[in-house]
Amino acid sequence: MISRRNYISISIIMGVVLFLCMFINNLKDAWNDYTVNDCVEDASAYPSRAGIFLPAEHAGEDAEAEAAEALTGAAAVTRNRVVCIGGPDGELARLVREWAMYTRRDMDSYPSAEAYREGENNTNPAELLVVDPEQIRWEGEDTGILKACVDQGTHLVFQSLPDPSVIRENEAAGELLGIRSVEQEETTVEGIHLYEGFLLGGEKIYREEEGDETGYQDMELTFPWYRLDSATRVYMRGLPEDEAAKPEDYPPIIWRKSFGSAFSFVINGSYMEGPAGLGLLSAISAELYPYELYPVVNAQNIVLLNYPGVADENRDVMEQYYSRSARQVFQEIVWPGVSTMLQKYPIGSTCMMTPQYDYEDDALPDGKQLLFYLKMFNEQSVETGISISGRWDTPPARKLAEDQAFFEEAAGGYDFASLYAGDMEEEEILAVLQEEALSSVRTVVGDPGREGTELFGFLSEYVTGQNAVWDGLRYSFRGDFTIRCVETAVGYLSLSCDMERVAYPQEDKDLWENLSRYMAGSVDSCKGIIEGFQGTTVSECDIRLRRFLGLDFEDSRTGDTIRLRANETGGPVWFLLRTHQEAVKSVEGGTFTKLEDGAFLIEVTAEEASIELEPAEKRYYY
Repeated sequence: MISRRNYISISIIMGVVLFLCMFINNLKDAWNDYTVNDCVEDASAYPSRAGIFLPAEHAGEDAEAEAAEALTGAAAVTRNRVVCIGGPDGELARLVREWAMYTRRDMDSYPSAEAYREGENNTNPAELLVVDPEQIRWEGEDTGILKACVDQGTHLVFQSLPDPSVIRENEAAGELLGIRSVEQEETTVEGIHLYEGFLLGGEKIYREEEGDETGYQDMELTFPWYRLDSATRVYMRGLPEDEAAKPEDYPPIIWRKSFGSAFSFVINGSYMEGPAGLGLLSAISAELYPYELYPVVNAQNIVLLNYPGVADENRDVMEQYYSRSARQVFQEIVWPGVSTMLQKYPIGSTCMMTPQYDYEDDALPDGKQLLFYLKMFNEQSVETGISISGRWDTPPARKLAEDQAFFEEAAGGYDFASLYAGDMEEEEILAVLQEEALSSVRTVVGDPGREGTELFGFLSEYVTGQNAVWDGLRYSFRGDFTIRCVETAVGYLSLSCDMERVAYPQEDKDLWENLSRYMAGSVDSCKGIIEGFQGTTVSECDIRLRRFLGLDFEDSRTGDTIRLRANETGGPVWFLLRTHQEAVKSVEGGTFTKLEDGAFLIEVTAEEASIELEPAEKRYYY
């Protein structure tokens, strides 16, 4: 027989369970204000383009005094300076200029070695000279000019190599490049070996196993094979088919030659092109000094482009592949997979929504589906942005008008802080931003590999642009390498995933079971790096980008302590500290996270911070 006390206890428990079952969803709906975008704030409240750091170019005494003002506003700061030989309007100069801006260096460019010699002064000698070999007269005086640079302590970086015949016939060129002889003018390897300690992420071998048909291999596998001098260190090699060959005989791809007072770094191939070049320059710079400290963004996100479509489009094809409608595919198959991945990895997400893909058919978007996603996104801290990219070349103004009417009817309107503009040019983006429906947008996401554009920056006084680093639905070895490079350079990752491919598949690899594997591969391959940096939405990344672009700092070292002074940016900022034989013991004025041996993420929350180091043999492991 149940006692009265037990009866009352059981009744209370049953009542609580009944309450939770009946009212929990109502309470969630009441607390989930999903029709209001928390990311929308006045862009003028954040740092604008007026406060960004720009590298001084052709920095004579007057330019230095004007551009390099100390943090106190009273005295001049002499910054490290990088010089490019390759022409001021070329891709190499653009890359070096972008890197100089991100690392707070001054920068100059010259079309030739002769112009460099005539234009330089001794006010602020170049720290680093980045060279396009095609602009060097290897049979003339240029090799002597470059040799004089290393003799005087200026480090050289060769973006690529001249033709093997030049090296074979020119002993001075070979000595400058650290090449003893030409083994083969062309060889093909079966993979690439990236050694540990150069880029973030550790050792990596880019090789497909025998019989593997994933199609991931897109690294440059055919290049000249050189024998190097003894005073060289190799950071990346090719893996030959001959398994009996010794590792030291593998074809080198990235190496350095020591000249005592300076180094020359050499890239054998096209690996320095595009955003990957930023990471190679940062990795090279970290090899020059006992420690290297530079600012990073500390933001990682996946951007689901054109997701979700809430109209039942392309019905026959969806039924053929999934036996479901497009709306069911996105809700029942795609979203659970995306949600699981977001929980597994510390990476943020933004969905650039498009209510429909085809504005010419009779399939109209469903308002209830829109509300479902707004609830789900809000509960899982996923930002809702808007895409103005549509099929069949739908004019952006028409698409925007129809989308605005739909959001008004289904959700009482919705304001967006972020925008995906597809392949639109900058002038077109600025024009469409004048539309009233986009008045709250403060950042625009661009496609990866946009030629001639920076990785991120300001499009206008208050609106930023942030380009994706790689296509998250196209995992490849070159993509993995590019991600490692960009994370090394600026602690930034943006993977764009165009989900329109799910609704309009062109081939079997566009099916979600394959696309989800590519997406997971893009993230999982760099898991070690991703776990060190923080996940953000596009708008959260925007805030960090503004602080990063407006940041100025100076650092100095006394004994085991690095002292860091940074200007006010309106919030915390982050730095990457790379050491060789030391570890971080403590940080005053901030915190630190160990990314890997010799690499630490420093969060600075005060204008002045101090970082205490300790020798490697006393290193703490965290």
